[in-house]
Amino acid sequence: MDTSLLVIDDLKKHYPARSGFGESKRFVKAVDGVSFSVARDGVFALVGESGCGKSTVARMILKLIDPTGGRVVFNGTDIATLKGDRLKAFRRSVQIVFQDPFASLNPRMRVIDTLGEPLIIHDLVPKNQLRDSVVRLLEHVGLGPEALMKYPHEFSGGQRQRICIARALAVSPELIVADEPLSALDVSIQAQILNLLQDIRRRSGITLVFISHDLNVVQYLSDEVGVMYLGRIVEMAKTEDLFASPKHPYTELLLRSVPKIRTVRAETPLPVGLKEGQADIPSPIDVPPGCPFHPRCAQRFERCDTEVPALIERNGRRVACHLYQ
Repeated sequence: MDTSLLVIDDLKKHYPARSGFGESKRFVKAVDGVSFSVARDGVFALVGESGCGKSTVARMILKLIDPTGGRVVFNGTDIATLKGDRLKAFRRSVQIVFQDPFASLNPRMRVIDTLGEPLIIHDLVPKNQLRDSVVRLLEHVGLGPEALMKYPHEFSGGQRQRICIARALAVSPELIVADEPLSALDVSIQAQILNLLQDIRRRSGITLVFISHDLNVVQYLSDEVGVMYLGRIVEMAKTEDLFASPKHPYTELLLRSVPKIRTVRAETPLPVGLKEGQADIPSPIDVPPGCPFHPRCAQRFERCDTEVPALIERNGRRVACHLYQ
């Protein structure tokens, strides 16, 4: 029996790129054939370098942008077919927490208006009970009723993110997409928000798609991880399996790049899997032939230069690498 709440099937998003006179039309392949599923009550994390397509996937899940190809299936329904009341119900069921809490809050709206608006739009509470409902939401994220009449600029970054989380929870969603929700916060505040998300997940059973480049956070919070590179998933596995034994050279590179405290001064070696002189990610407009990672890979061989590796499942994990196949 399939327990998936969300299924992403061969999802693509290609943007036309500017080309010179007489040149063939070129595209930025922001997302190029991503597939995964998220179990109910589970946490699926997408990780990778900036520009790999994580946030584009998030916006397609939320139907903020339309895919070039592929499908987003939520609760057994292709969201591309949703209109009218069914689309409104979907908007209620799927919420997002953005990266920058200050930019995602209206600076001219008080907290009571920000949190009360979705309750009014979806007819969830009578107007005479609106204040009490907003107070309960604030208490749910660790804030008090004194916040009701304040504006976003009167809060710290961590408090603003708590308000954004409360807004996402206001309509009792089934799925929350958290797009880098910690990266704009101080480290001490990150821990508080992370614990809040974990607590909400335990109490409410909400399914979470967590997008981040912080592998320590991903290891703590997620059940399953998909590693993205140049618009594709190159490895996907249960969190404990991926961190214990990464298979793709790019995943090894990411794990080696996590900062560690050193007690003895030593020269930093080139991370495993990274070829000398190739530290920069290639352009998504001119994706190299063959394996997209091969220009940076120290373990490449002839097949890598010409043949794109398929994402093959073996022993409960998926890896797109000729070394693994």
